Amino acid sequence: MPEMPTYWLNIHLAYACRHSGACCSSGWPIPIERERAATVASAIASGLVAPAASPWLQPAASAPEDVAGILALQPDGQCVWHQRPAAAPAGICTSSPPPARRACAVHAARPVSCMHFPYVCLVDARGVRVTLSHYCPTAASLLFEHEGPVEVVEGPSPVPGFDVPEGLDARESLPPLAAPNRLLSWDEFTEWEREHVRGCEGAGVRGCLGAEVELFDAARAAVPSPLSWPEAPVDFEAVWHQRVAPSWNLLATIVNRYLAAKAFASWAAYLGDGTAAVLRAVEQARAVLVVEAVRQCARHERVLGAGLLKQAIRQSDLLLVHYADRRGLISSAGRD
Repeated sequence: MPEMPTYWLNIHLAYACRHSGACCSSGWPIPIERERAATVASAIASGLVAPAASPWLQPAASAPEDVAGILALQPDGQCVWHQRPAAAPAGICTSSPPPARRACAVHAARPVSCMHFPYVCLVDARGVRVTLSHYCPTAASLLFEHEGPVEVVEGPSPVPGFDVPEGLDARESLPPLAAPNRLLSWDEFTEWEREHVRGCEGAGVRGCLGAEVELFDAARAAVPSPLSWPEAPVDFEAVWHQRVAPSWNLLATIVNRYLAAKAFASWAAYLGDGTAAVLRAVEQARAVLVVEAVRQCARHERVLGAGLLKQAIRQSDLLLVHYADRRGLISSAGRD
């Protein structure tokens, strides 16, 4: 079987882990496969690594057969294997270096879910399409570092060694709908996607601010119990006008790149009613970003700048990609 082509947005193509540790310190459960757990156990037995907590592996209720358990957490919420490198022996350095950044002590045998973060993949008859979760600080930074237009480009597999990466597998699906009674051809869908990525200019807040909050609330409602997401700030409109609106348009290029990433590789095309669902998902992502930008400005009592916008983008994808149920989220955006 020939290898499937893989497509990225050019803003994401340079992605490489910078070991910021967000995925290792968020407190979410990390399952590890039996084969990889055995490799880790062997490394412990041979003295090559030492876990930061004991036991390092916790049982996982109702786990698939190939899962050995859940990685334990350190008291500060870090993954048991997210550690600083061992200190160098005394006398090697003549000056004290800054503390080393934490990294994965078992990186070569890390769980498959860790290998796939922050990739968000869509697989269909055209190949693999890769976007990123901007909850990852490195992925969010790429939105600010890119120069030039946003384009769809061919690139490498996001996870070497996996013929089909984790994600939505729509290879058996028909092409998405362009209208209630018309399917696109695959070529038409590809061109539609390219046009909406290139021309994504959705940064402007449309209609009244209340409409943005309604879309945000719909996204909150898609978060399954026992998880939850905070409401919009009570002084939302005042903070928007005082601290966000003055610089929102100045940062529109960054916002539009973020929204282009929501138009590309969108699961909504298959889980909803085709291209119309993709456009609604982009609008909802913009609304969530508006509310999270207001939240950041209210919390820090500052006018929106690049730093606060980056944090708002990260929080938006924490909600949209990691907290909300994907099907519920697509349904929550409503229909035209």
